[in-house]
Amino acid sequence: MKLEKSTAYVNKCFNGEPASCSYACPFNLDIRSFMEKAEKGRWLPAYRALRNSVVFPVIVSALCPQPCRDHCQRSTIGDEAIAVRDLECAVIKYTKSRKAEVYTIPPKTQRIAVVGAGAAGLSCALILAQKMFPVTVFEKDAGWGGALRGHPRFEEFNADIALQFSAVQTQFRFNAEIKSLDELAYYDAVYIATGSSGRDFGLINSWDADLQTTEKPGIFLGGGVCGLPLMESIAQGPEVSKTIEVYLQTGKAAKTHGDYDRSKCNRYLRHDGAPKAERVIASSPEGYTEEEARQEAARCFKCDCGYCEKSCEMLKWYRKKPHTIGVEVYSDSNANPPFSSRTITRETYSCNICGKCQSVCPESVDIGALLQLSRADRLRIGDHIPAYHDFWLRMFDFNTSEAYLAALPKGKTACEYAFFPGCQLGAATPDHVIKSYAYLSSKYDTGIILGCCGAPAYWAGDEKRLAENTEKIKKHWIDFGKPTFVFACSYCEQVFRLYLPEIQRVSLYELLAQDSALTPARPFITAAVFDPCTAGSDSGMQAGVRKLAAAAGTTLEELKEPNRCCGYGGHMRLANPELYEEITNHRAEASDQPYIVYCANCKEIFKLKGKECAHILDMVFSQDATKQVPSLQSKKENSLEVKKEIMKKLSVDDAIDFKPEAHEWDSLKLVISGALLEDMDRRLIITDDLKEAIWLAEETGDKFINETDGICQCSMVKSVLTYWVQYKKLTPNTYEIYSAFTHRMHFSKED
Repeated sequence: MKLEKSTAYVNKCFNGEPASCSYACPFNLDIRSFMEKAEKGRWLPAYRALRNSVVFPVIVSALCPQPCRDHCQRSTIGDEAIAVRDLECAVIKYTKSRKAEVYTIPPKTQRIAVVGAGAAGLSCALILAQKMFPVTVFEKDAGWGGALRGHPRFEEFNADIALQFSAVQTQFRFNAEIKSLDELAYYDAVYIATGSSGRDFGLINSWDADLQTTEKPGIFLGGGVCGLPLMESIAQGPEVSKTIEVYLQTGKAAKTHGDYDRSKCNRYLRHDGAPKAERVIASSPEGYTEEEARQEAARCFKCDCGYCEKSCEMLKWYRKKPHTIGVEVYSDSNANPPFSSRTITRETYSCNICGKCQSVCPESVDIGALLQLSRADRLRIGDHIPAYHDFWLRMFDFNTSEAYLAALPKGKTACEYAFFPGCQLGAATPDHVIKSYAYLSSKYDTGIILGCCGAPAYWAGDEKRLAENTEKIKKHWIDFGKPTFVFACSYCEQVFRLYLPEIQRVSLYELLAQDSALTPARPFITAAVFDPCTAGSDSGMQAGVRKLAAAAGTTLEELKEPNRCCGYGGHMRLANPELYEEITNHRAEASDQPYIVYCANCKEIFKLKGKECAHILDMVFSQDATKQVPSLQSKKENSLEVKKEIMKKLSVDDAIDFKPEAHEWDSLKLVISGALLEDMDRRLIITDDLKEAIWLAEETGDKFINETDGICQCSMVKSVLTYWVQYKKLTPNTYEIYSAFTHRMHFSKED
């Protein structure tokens, strides 16, 4: 993987970038940081931040036209912009010691001449002198200041200039007018800053506004002589000093500073719910008191985009910025093993891949897609963790083979619609699929495809499995005459939108809601609708569910944050169990009201959390919503039962004789307590796994036996996991299970 591939996902992210006001500032002052310091009364750090950006803080705080205030986001909620200049004055006033910085760096040998001791020339000269270059400033007048010398507050400005130059060695030659550049041949570089009416030595037409260079090598031009206003002239000093330094080092001028895109000053954030706060008016003509200054600084929003972090438990958990994740996805790639850092492995698999970050991001940055890229890349190079997805991939294989069915309406060679319920709906509640298909068949020309959309393979980064499944479904769609697919699962619909966009889609709930004759049952008088994470872009599905719930007479409440993942997505529970618990708890606690859901996985999560909920199809078909979540083994058996029932209804060949794939261990009977069965489900162990392990142990004798109580212990090594079972034989074909667990270690056996 190349760095550009992973960072492309986050290039548009502006988390941590300057605020809109800073982009408007000629000096690019970090106003957010400045305000944070001022709010806390940290006057010296605030002053240093100001001085390091604006060079001459007293001059700037007095004369800057404050373009930053035109882009202060306080105004977006109807408040007056922050009084930036007043706060700058207060910071200068309350900083007790404003002595200039002393820089202990080796002196340079290249000599630099600055022509003009106005604001532009002084700014550049000061920065170069701080870098220990020998700088000589030529000024035709008797002192420094240029146009500022006639200002009523020049005495203050003069003191500010003197203070900033007090810690550097700079030679000033006043009353020394330069009439020809030949007079400066002694110098290695020259910066001409002669002011708005000053001499340009015939170079203005060759001036490069980006580099401040001219047609003469080593001769630079800037400030008022180039038409720049006062603040931009001062701000240009630090930038041109960098260009001059590069020129002196390499013999060629080059841009060393980034583009400060002024258009970004219009990049505003939402400030929903932010309280209004009027501008603090100084109680004295002398300006703010310390407390007033702190109060005014506190009005600043400290604007920085963090919508994704605020909206995602995973990003909060790891406390990493999107740009950092982009780099770490690359550095964790095994393309260059010596440099692989392994810093993001668990995080890669701790994402729900729900799309919430993208939906809240002003630039639609999708961290989930970035981590999905990491998962696919890891699997491709063999650096993935198979155990995180093994169970669900085995169930995926089951649902796309043994439990798979593609059938047309009885006696038809094509159909207008094809019902695609997804693999989880029938596994959880068989009647939801059977009755839904019966309803659709009574109203529309409808075929059916029982299978999996490919989400488990997608979440695992298994592109090969996903592509094979996609092609299989596409083939049946073509064979069926390219019908519109009817979805009961929003994630299925999203996968189709991504990988089979040519297939027309409609929600089951949209079609049900169109039937005014339907009268759904009302399990709750008042309830909140829990929208799945992937339903946000499907307004028809969301509206259909609400219409059905309203037809039942249920008063609906909306969640404050809709379309949050219930916790099931991405199969992240094994990678980060604690985060999984946090997410599922947050979703269950999002409302005190019971939930109406329309995702089988959401219902399962909430049922396991003890949250009162009902699937919308429970209401449509008047089914008992209080039933417990079936075990993993039962879900597997339910899927086969749905297939068998649908085959019967459609008179599919061999429907009566349909039997699941047979195994030698199928005849074993296991006695398992309810508590242990729940524990097995948490560990993703199904009864069939235990039967196979016990059968192998009994056939081979490869087991441990406790002679005291007759309890046996055996293991079964699979490609990814090792299964361990403690059991006791009750009758020749019946075994009582005492414990079962898995781990990722494999043990070799020595003869």
